[in-house]
Amino acid sequence: MTKKYLPLCLIAGLLVSNSLWAQKSDVQKNPTQKVKKAAQPAPTKTVVAKEKAAPVVGRTASGAVDVSKMDPLKLNNQMMMVFMERMKSGNYPEAREIANQMIFGHENFKQTETKEFKSFHSLMEKELYMILEARRGNKKTVEWVEQPVSDGFYLLSILDFQENKHEEALANMQRAVFWNPVRSAFYTERGFMLLRSNAGPNFLMAQVAYIKALELADNPEDFVAALRGLAFIFTDRRMTEVGLACLLVAQNFISGDNELEEELFFIRRNFPDLFNSMNLEIARQVLRRNRILDDYAPEHVQVLLRLADSYKSPNDAPHAISLLRKALSMAPKNQEVIRRLQILEKK
Repeated sequence: MTKKYLPLCLIAGLLVSNSLWAQKSDVQKNPTQKVKKAAQPAPTKTVVAKEKAAPVVGRTASGAVDVSKMDPLKLNNQMMMVFMERMKSGNYPEAREIANQMIFGHENFKQTETKEFKSFHSLMEKELYMILEARRGNKKTVEWVEQPVSDGFYLLSILDFQENKHEEALANMQRAVFWNPVRSAFYTERGFMLLRSNAGPNFLMAQVAYIKALELADNPEDFVAALRGLAFIFTDRRMTEVGLACLLVAQNFISGDNELEEELFFIRRNFPDLFNSMNLEIARQVLRRNRILDDYAPEHVQVLLRLADSYKSPNDAPHAISLLRKALSMAPKNQEVIRRLQILEKK
């Protein structure tokens, strides 16, 4: 039951996730300000500081691209799309150049005892990071760097792995995690690399990475990717019951996935009695006994409620409703979310 989580698929997942927040980026930075009146964020230091950046990005557009006037999030998405095109065509040098543009000048952001710099994708990620760090007693000020440093290191890691430079790949993935410690896909890809390293599979560290990815996942794709990684590990370790439980819970999040169905078929064919004895509820119980999440971590709903609360003006109610609907999709039985949605939707 060896299934690969193709790096390009994960990159596409990042693009989809980024796009979900693209129209809200200005509002998130200043929730009380309407989108149409929001000031344009400063351009990323990556493209402004390096002359080669504009031509590389410009070649994929229908015309010339004025990068100095582009929203950083949209520019990041465009650069990732160009990276995917170059990588799929085997043009690794140019793909690497694009990734290097994204991290250009990152060393100028100096961490101090009271301040740290992070490269988040959304305000939701920043709020989640703040909640998790507060629990650890971290009182540092966090500055959100608009430059896509974390994505740049992630893409460099993907390239390194494709070129069979596994140690460099893991090092760059760790740098991506440092710049964005709450990005689920980074941990999923790290687990994948740890299982397929030239030095041999590191099942323990891969399991830690997948469990972390599961805790941070706030969408079905990331949640299922982490569960599938864990299923592979547990099945390989002859803990087939836990592996099957991971797959059945994953199937509840995304149905009709061909690779997921193939993995379930593998267990059904080789362990028919076990397969026939387990349903979704039993699978959830198995995961809970093994301290594995069978649903989204509650912190995500907490973050969404906090963000919804930041919209005070009646004119901003649609933004709050959008956040609450996402919270409801993650926790359909959460009474506080239901109550707030009912109040706002009646207005």
